[in-house]
Amino acid sequence: MALALTSSRPILRATAATRRPARRALITKAALDPSLVISASTAISLAMGRFVFLPYQRRESNFQASVGPKTDGSTYFDDLQKTSTVFSTNDPAGFNIIDVFGWGALGHVVAFAILAVNSLQGVTL
Repeated sequence: MALALTSSRPILRATAATRRPARRALITKAALDPSLVISASTAISLAMGRFVFLPYQRRESNFQASVGPKTDGSTYFDDLQKTSTVFSTNDPAGFNIIDVFGWGALGHVVAFAILAVNSLQGVTL
């Protein structure tokens, strides 16, 4: 007695009616290079902070210093400026390390926002 070794599952053959259409190649936009976007955004932000907004920023702080309380002819802000050597720079406009940190952080925030918006271009909800 010979046992037939056949499968209990039916054999399915793909016919023209059941075949899926070939997958089409997705065309995607070239992604932005993150390091280039962050570097460019930070450089632009630092340049704008130094050459565009610094005169306005310094004018406002000088106004605040001239209005503040006076005891012996100088303000508390003037006394802080005299004793502080950490924030002094050789920049003619007075762009110091605090300004670099602030404008650099703002440049990073703008760059990450650009990258986040760029990454949402292919997302469908």
